[in-house]
This record gives sequence, structure tokens and C-alpha cells, in this order.
Amino acid sequence: MDAEVTNLPSAADLVAHARDLAPILAGRAAATEMNRSMLPETLDDLRDAGLFKIMQAPRYGGYGLGLPAMAGGTVEVARGSASDAWVVGLCGNQNRFVGCYPAEAQEEVYAMSGDHLITCLVTGPTTTAQRVAGGFRLTGKWPYVSGVDQCNWLLLSAFDGGAEGGDASASLTFLVPRDAVAEVIDDWHVMGLRGTGSKTVVLEDVFVPDYRALNVWNYDSDPPPGAAVNAGAMYQGVPRIMIFSTMVAAPAVGIALAAVDAYRDRLETRGSALMSGKQSEAAPSQIALGRATEQAAMARDSLMGAAEAFQRRAEAGDTFTAEDRIGHRLRMAEVLRQCTQVVTDVFMDAGTGAMFDRNPLQRMFRDIYAIRSHVAIDPNNAAENRGRLSLGIDPKPPFV
Repeated sequence: MDAEVTNLPSAADLVAHARDLAPILAGRAAATEMNRSMLPETLDDLRDAGLFKIMQAPRYGGYGLGLPAMAGGTVEVARGSASDAWVVGLCGNQNRFVGCYPAEAQEEVYAMSGDHLITCLVTGPTTTAQRVAGGFRLTGKWPYVSGVDQCNWLLLSAFDGGAEGGDASASLTFLVPRDAVAEVIDDWHVMGLRGTGSKTVVLEDVFVPDYRALNVWNYDSDPPPGAAVNAGAMYQGVPRIMIFSTMVAAPAVGIALAAVDAYRDRLETRGSALMSGKQSEAAPSQIALGRATEQAAMARDSLMGAAEAFQRRAEAGDTFTAEDRIGHRLRMAEVLRQCTQVVTDVFMDAGTGAMFDRNPLQRMFRDIYAIRSHVAIDPNNAAENRGRLSLGIDPKPPFV
């Protein structure tokens, strides 16, 4: 097990490390896409920068920082590579989530993982765990396991075979060692976020002890078992959807900021087909750049403001209501919607040359729409639940 870290880096230091890495990751972005998974040298750089440890419990070698640091670092990584940022944000969040499990599970995970724990989480169970003496047996397939090529533990959900009902609240999330995976199906052939390696994993009759199974639906307000050994606010029972939706939105903000930069660079070098001189001299492009610049900045401010407000309330021990949870998710969905519009607008105005593989705008365009497809912050679903709540109608699960 890693020793507790006593000389902790600050959130500002970690975000600065991420910012310094962004141009390096941008230079590797095309190779990352071709690899369809994070490159080994990128994994080493991100580990050395400490980004996976931002929300990991200090007792087990992490920094124990909060959502603003994790979101801010992820935004900066995304300015270089959205695929790498996706893995950083989601796996960094899951390292926090490990701190919610019983101490026995945490001891086992960190004893096996040393300094480089990375975990993946797949929710929305499609299989049922069989209850046996002392735990469960798992057999099935789990798609979209981002970062599976780099991780040494996985977080996989399945229905509790011994529980009544079949809705999501009867599901458990299991900590499974990577070496228990029977097969990783190389099926991540997609339009956007190609470098996340979000492949399908197969388990065949894997035993998981009780202490590595957690009903996460029980701990959106009540302290989980890990709170007994981890004192930080992030391990005391805080709404998962508020954290998760923030980490889905964070890469989108980085993409939007990077797209504005790429568009500005293109305007300064591209000739206009409709007038003499550079495209930067054309009023429509100046308008598009000005609007996109401020919209991307507004999205960043909304993301970070919501993350900071969440952190303050979590540290104060506030109880988060359904209105808090649903409202936060909708704000993150609106951040994503705004970022998608920014990227779409600058891509469309950048001209035919933006479609070439060598132009980073085409990758940003594909990546932002891949994020836009994620159900966790679907703008229409999020807005519907906020509207239902305002009308006194029960919101639709599971994101409530």
C-alpha cells in the first residue's frame, strides 16, 4: 500500500502540470487516435503529473483534493487531447470512488496496485450477479470500459441477484481486478474519442467478495463504509451524478477552448475565397471568433463555478436535495450544449480545409459530438427532469 502523502501539491500546481502537458498531448493526438487507446508515454506523463491521484484518498497515497481541481486539470488536458482527458477525468473520479468502499477493499486494491491505480466504471447493469457464500459470482459483458488497457482494477455494475425488483437501485458496483478479465473485445471503432480505448470486457464466473460490492444508490447522502477511514468530504456521501456529470462536461470545455485557439490560428493564415486578404479581415469571421471566444469562456466559468459551489457545500456537510442534483446535472448538460455549439460554429466557418485529417478542428468536431451522445448529461433528458420537478411531478430515474 502507498504511504500517506504528507507534502500534498496544491490544486493550482496540478492544474498547471496539466496545462504544461497540453501541447505535448496535442502533438500526440493523431497517434493516440490511430492507437485507439492512450499511448504508453502519455500514461507515464499523466502519472508523473499526479493527475490520477487528485481525488484519491490521502490514506492510500492520493492528494484528497476536490472536484474543482479534478475538473480544472481535465479541462487543461482536453485542450491537448480530448481522449486522454476523458480517461483522466473518469478514472480520476473512480479513484475517489474506491475511497467509499470498506477499508478491507481499499487495502486490497492499493496493496496490489502500488503507485499507479487506475480504475474504470461501467454503470447501467445488463447482467445479474449470482449470490454465493461470502460474495457474488459475475459472468457477462460490459461495454464502454474507458481506459481498460491502462487500468489494473475495474468498477462494473450488475443487478443484485438476491434483491427484489430489477431497477437500477437494486444494482451493485463491483471492484474487479484487471487480471480477472477473461477477454477484452477490441470493438472501439468509433467516430470520436477514438483514443479512449473504451472496449468491451468479458467476465466468466469471477468471484467477488462481499466487501468489494457496493450499492452506490445508498450513499448519495449517507456516509459509505469508506467514510470510517477517509475523512475528506469526497468520501462522506455526496451525490455521484453531480461529480460524474461534471467530469463528463469538463473535456467538452477543453475542446471548446482548443477549438477557438485553432480557429483563430486558421483565420490568421488562411486566405479568403470571397475577398482579397486573409480570412481574419472578414467581418463574419471576426464575429464568429468573438462570439465563440466568449461562449467558451462562459462555459468554463459555468463548469468551474458549479464545481466550486458543490465543493463548498460538500465540505460544509450540506445535504443535497433532488433539486440540487437535477439542477447541477442540467447545468452540466447546458455547458456541453454550449461547447458543442462553439465547436460546430468555428468548424463550419473554418472552410473545407478543416475537414482534412491534418487539421485538429475535425478531430475536435468529432470528439465533442461523441461526448454529446453520453446519456449522463443529455440536455433534453436533464431539462425534462428539471421541468417535472418544477411541476411537482416525480423525476425519471436513474439520474435523480
